[in-house]
Order: sequence, then C-alpha cells, then structure tokens
Amino acid sequence: MPVKWIITDIDGCLSPEESAPWNLDLFARLAHIANEANEGRGPIAPITLCTGRPQPYAEVLMKILGVRAPAVCENGAVLYSLHDNRSVYGPGVTEAKVRGLRAVRAYIESELMPAYPELVYQFGKEANMSIYCERPAVFAEITPRIEACIAAQGLPRLLISPTHYYLNINLEGVDKGKAIEALQRQLGVRKEETAGVGDTEGDLPLRNAVGFFACPANAKPGIKHYADYVSPYPDIEGMLDILARPEFRRAD
Repeated sequence: MPVKWIITDIDGCLSPEESAPWNLDLFARLAHIANEANEGRGPIAPITLCTGRPQPYAEVLMKILGVRAPAVCENGAVLYSLHDNRSVYGPGVTEAKVRGLRAVRAYIESELMPAYPELVYQFGKEANMSIYCERPAVFAEITPRIEACIAAQGLPRLLISPTHYYLNINLEGVDKGKAIEALQRQLGVRKEETAGVGDTEGDLPLRNAVGFFACPANAKPGIKHYADYVSPYPDIEGMLDILARPEFRRAD
C-alpha cells in the first residue's frame, strides 16, 4: 500500500551508530532522494525524522534533507518544526517530570561520571538524557545505581534503556510512538499511511505507530523480529535499499 509519510530514526539508519565519519557519497545520494521526496517529486513518500537526538542535531539534518514536517526529537519528548523554528514538549511531558530528570542528571554528573570516566553525557537535551560509552557493557552496572537514586529521592519514574552505544533515560509515559501519533494527527494521516525505519528496541514504539516497518542489517535482533523488512545492508546503505522498496512509494 503506498504511503503518505516515511518516519525514520537517524543513528544506525541514516548514519553509523558509532562516532565515525559518514559516507558522504551515500549521504549525498540520500539527501538528493529526500529533497525530491519532500518537494513532492520522484517516487518516494516525503520523509521526516524520529530520533533520540536533541533538536539542534535534528534541525541541521532537516535542512539538508529538505524535511518539511515536524520532527520527533529526544525519543518523543520534543517536537520541532523547521518552518517556524518552534519546539514544543511531546505528549506526556510535565514540569514535575522534567524537574525529576534534572535531579537525576545532577546525580549522574556528581557521582557516576567521576566513578566511570569513560561515560560521556550528551548535552543539548531538554526532557530526556543520553549517556554515551564506547564500552556499553558498563550500562548494566550503572543502571541499578540510577534506579536507586530515583527511588531514594522519590522522583518520578524514568525508563532506562540501552542502544548500541547510548544509555537513554526517558520520562515515563513519553516515547516515540505517542509523539508520532500526535504528528500523524497534525499531518492528517493514519497509521496505515505511514512507514518507519529503526534499528534498536527503542524504536519499538515507532514500529507500533506505523503501518510498515523496516530495519537495516545492523539493527538489533530485538527490533528485527518485529520488522516487515530487514535490509541485507547496514545503516545508510540499508536505508537506500529500504527506500527503493515499493512500500515506500508515495501515494498519489
């Protein structure tokens, strides 16, 4: 069934999950396809982004790819529109939850980062946190300590989940799926009229919010199990392969 919108994650889909240079030749091909799609030309449905990355990161890619619909940032905690440069909190975000998140950040910075110097806090987020580490096995050690901090201070519950190299800390009741549903209402499209691309278990809410879902070859097994199509190629090469499928052609 032709779709009206494509919603894709960034890391592990449009770019390598690792902190490594992008393949500029492949990215130039993707940018050309995306700009054509977002201008209503070519066979591909228009594209927008759904990412754990902060708004400034998404904004740059939206300009390069010609994205005209709002993008979902911070795993659903923020919706950003390029045309009016406006950011709003996603469904489920409250001031009390944000205050609790800031208290946990203070604990991470004062207690965990000195104890684990390899942890890197990702700056720029408003209602979500991400910690990067080249040794992701450490996430299993620090997660119980973060949960104990939340319990000891009586803070609002947070959802803690690892990806390939990041530990994402999200507000309870806030996820990519709820933000996508809000975006679909804004665009006037149904679930069945949207397709998605993701690569980790954190994209399961994205998968559940779209009619057709695909993964690149580097995706984690836990999300591949729910995909309608898994490309034999990794990250951006896989994305180009996915966009060539008939399910991603735009509805006339």
